[in-house]
Amino acid sequence: MSEIPTAHQHKVLSATEAVRHVRSGHKVFLGTAPATPRTLVAALEALPKPPQDVELIHFLVQGAVPIDAEGRVLTRYRHRCFFAGMEMRPALEQGVAEYHPVSLARVPDLFRNGRIPLDVAFVQVTPPDAYGYVSLGLAVDIVAAAVRHAKLVIAEVNPAMPWTMGDSTVHLRDIHHLVHVEPVLGEYVHPPVAEEVVERVARYIAGTIDDGSTLQIGLGRIPNHALKYLLDRKDLGIHSDVITDAILPLLERGVITGRQKSREVGKIVTSFATGTRRLYDAIDRNSLFNFQPIDAICDPAVLASQHKFVSVMQAFALDLTGDVVADQFNGRLYGGLAAQAEFLRGAACSPGGKPIICLASTTDDGAT
Repeated sequence: MSEIPTAHQHKVLSATEAVRHVRSGHKVFLGTAPATPRTLVAALEALPKPPQDVELIHFLVQGAVPIDAEGRVLTRYRHRCFFAGMEMRPALEQGVAEYHPVSLARVPDLFRNGRIPLDVAFVQVTPPDAYGYVSLGLAVDIVAAAVRHAKLVIAEVNPAMPWTMGDSTVHLRDIHHLVHVEPVLGEYVHPPVAEEVVERVARYIAGTIDDGSTLQIGLGRIPNHALKYLLDRKDLGIHSDVITDAILPLLERGVITGRQKSREVGKIVTSFATGTRRLYDAIDRNSLFNFQPIDAICDPAVLASQHKFVSVMQAFALDLTGDVVADQFNGRLYGGLAAQAEFLRGAACSPGGKPIICLASTTDDGAT
């Protein structure tokens, strides 16, 4: 990696200087998961005179919402989110955030046609290469579209960000301001599974997955836990919105080869990654991984043509008419639509594919 080229040195600002470009009424996009631009968000929150009526727009964020010891949300701005993750649930319940129930696969089009206008995009990138290109790193998902359609792009340059292969590069000419940040990345690990019911459901899921299948496993705890029971399979592939540390044992044991995939044979295809440094190091400049925008990942023709495509969704409730609840738990928003509907339809149309919805058959009090 090289330093910022001389021709782009004028773009380098401090975080405080950069966020002063946010004006009242602006719609500001925030990057995803480990690539959440936390330094810029913190600087925006710390402005002595914050701009009015600013809306922060994002999918899944880490460290973007300040919360005090009593659980009170301290953000000075309105949030619009496409996913009710752990960090956003208090903001939603306290009325400072709004959940936007739309498929993530449709969001790039909404940026493109102006239905969701973006004045500013805060993103995180790698240091540039010798030719002035940077990588969006661990989050391409809807970030690539935000960079393309925002009027002003401000990027944190993070030396710890892995350089990812695929459709993840941006030239410095398309970034208006650059902010150097400490080499730190957010990490996430699913909590250990202790419940017997989770173990049993995970085993059931694993038992339905055949050799040569191509998998989409989202962020759900049960689907990720099911991967540990696939160590005896052969030639599995990955085509997923997200990847986590759960794939690493399968990769190390030679279970994930992608040899029987119909497209991107041999590649692990995804739009973003979240996990630990171990996963990030495995991804860095590794051509085995192919990062693409979420709308490309969810292209119906791509999903339907994928050999033995298996999509696993974790649900929280199922009514007698067959309607599935995947974004609410005990009356609280939990998660979101993401792109699960596209993946399930794709698996249903795939030759030998399997759309799987998993949930416990009893409630917490033991009722069926």
